[in-house]
Amino acid sequence: MASGEDEPRNCAVCGDRATGYHFHALTCEGCKGFFRRTVNKSTSLTCPFAGSCEVNKAQRRHCPACRLQKCLDAGMKKDTTSSSVHPSPALARPGPSTAPAHAFCRCHHFHGTANHQVHQ
Repeated sequence: MASGEDEPRNCAVCGDRATGYHFHALTCEGCKGFFRRTVNKSTSLTCPFAGSCEVNKAQRRHCPACRLQKCLDAGMKKDTTSSSVHPSPALARPGPSTAPAHAFCRCHHFHGTANHQVHQ
């Protein structure tokens, strides 16, 4: 029998397929990116419908103010924005030993065909 972990999990904000915990809440990539962009802006958002908009997968782009409020209600925290997270030095600049082989590929195109030469 399949365990509960095999079932797809839904975004706490819009109900789309969640990809993991982002900013302390189980969300999809769309809501993760929206939250990151929105909290980094200095503008305030206002709902033209007094905060009564439905936020779901089909309508999540209609009202940014209600979407942001639902992000906050779902537990997303502003204090963990991407600017406060520092990647490890190994991930920031991959050296020759950690870079994939295609990173060193030079493609020369001759008469519509590609010849690949890998330089190491």
